[in-house]
Amino acid sequence: MARVATMTVWDVQLGLAIHVKAPNGKYIVIDLGTGTYNTSPLRKRMWDNIAYMVITHPHLDHISDILNFDINPPKILCRPRVLSNEEVMKGVRYCDKAKFEKYCEINDHYNSPVADDDENNTDNADNYGGLEIQTFYTSACDHTNFNNFSMITVFTLGWVKIVVCGDNEEDSLDKLMMRDDFKNAVRGADVLVAPHHGRESAYHPKFVSLVSPMITIISDTAKSDASAADEYSKMSRGLEVCGRVRKCLTTRNDGNITITFGESDNPKYRGTLHISTSK
Repeated sequence: MARVATMTVWDVQLGLAIHVKAPNGKYIVIDLGTGTYNTSPLRKRMWDNIAYMVITHPHLDHISDILNFDINPPKILCRPRVLSNEEVMKGVRYCDKAKFEKYCEINDHYNSPVADDDENNTDNADNYGGLEIQTFYTSACDHTNFNNFSMITVFTLGWVKIVVCGDNEEDSLDKLMMRDDFKNAVRGADVLVAPHHGRESAYHPKFVSLVSPMITIISDTAKSDASAADEYSKMSRGLEVCGRVRKCLTTRNDGNITITFGESDNPKYRGTLHISTSK
């Protein structure tokens, strides 16, 4: 039987919240956005096995659901460790203080190295039913802009590859594009979740050209800054979604976006890739 994973990009408006169900049932969570309606995607995983979580960077729209963290904490947490708790708390508004304090508490708690034989170690794809998981970030950027410390996660299963960005901007992408391991990991992906909510300020033509996605997904809101959706569409190859070829999807227009990907039972195809939307 072919191994298949499912990814949901939740419609949390300006924030980001992504859940991936590996072929063996384990969950990978990327970011804890809730959006303006205070919906909690994390509560939907209350009874599931959250094996791995990535918090791309400590900005409010990516951790707004963090007070629900203890409902079902992950076995392993990945985040940009070079950002100190003191830096994270600097300038935080009083109304947001509890969420950032929770982030710092979690940051202190998950401080032990992951053992090579840990059954949730992402270095071994067998731990996730064959789903390969790679994370990248650079520590060489100016600490005044947390966006440029965002983690980028690459999922690969059955020749299908998905690249998920945080709020990376030009500086971090420039530095990552100097690394052969990063370029090899993202090259020729099928799906790109665009950096920084698809804003023009984060559009990086060389990076997008290297990824060369079939389709780009943008987690955004109608109130976001100038969108680069047209630019991403021009750089994407196209994929049939709900009966028509699409090159760019947005949570603003398409709602929750579900991606089924992995191996195929049909020997004519290298893999399976199917996308549906809630709108």
